Amino acid sequence: SANPSSRQLLALGSRVAKAIVAAMTIIAVVSALGFPVASLIAGLGIGGLALALAAQKTVENLFGAFAIGFDQPIREGDFVQIDGVKGWVESIGLRSTRVRTSERTMVCFPNGRLAETRTENYAARDRFRFYTVLGLTYGTSAAQMRQILAGVDGELRGQSKFYPGGSSVRFKALSESSLDVEVEAFFATADWNEFTLVRQELLLRLLEIVEGAGAELAFPTRTVLLSAAEGAPRPAEVAVRR
Repeated sequence: SANPSSRQLLALGSRVAKAIVAAMTIIAVVSALGFPVASLIAGLGIGGLALALAAQKTVENLFGAFAIGFDQPIREGDFVQIDGVKGWVESIGLRSTRVRTSERTMVCFPNGRLAETRTENYAARDRFRFYTVLGLTYGTSAAQMRQILAGVDGELRGQSKFYPGGSSVRFKALSESSLDVEVEAFFATADWNEFTLVRQELLLRLLEIVEGAGAELAFPTRTVLLSAAEGAPRPAEVAVRR
């Protein structure tokens, strides 16, 4: 019944305890074989210093593991982006954190490095942002535009998962080949699959609202005016000569 944070800390503690028990077991076995353990440890000298320097990264990663366990920026199972890599946190060990990408590859990050790396946790998101731009044709009248704006705003507010803060439906710009309506809203769900269904139904409703107003969505177009060069025969003159 422990929460995820407690389970993660217990897992880290268990791994540390196993490492300590293994070290004590090795020392006990060496001592039982008749080797002077105290003398061996004291006689390490320069070798001990070299070993300490070599273990610096290991200690850094160990402290990094405990920092992750206590601070909880990420947890096992979270969908994250670390240093440009997106994936699911598969395990947080004593030395490294492993992330499984959507291509099913495994990327390992040393725990000591995570403290200095920008980490984005998508699982911590409390709501999803919906954003789209409706590009309407230049044949859309002002009355039709007002009808569409009111219809889209009403549709957003009628959604069961609609979050009342930060929504906006605005006639944004007279673009090169369209009249742009910017639509932005937030939906109170942290489940990606649920949001994609909400987004799909909302986009279908936006199409119906545009069609119901008698307007059409635009696509990139360009009008080219051709004029004959001075002295060149006009198309009609060419046809007469033929």
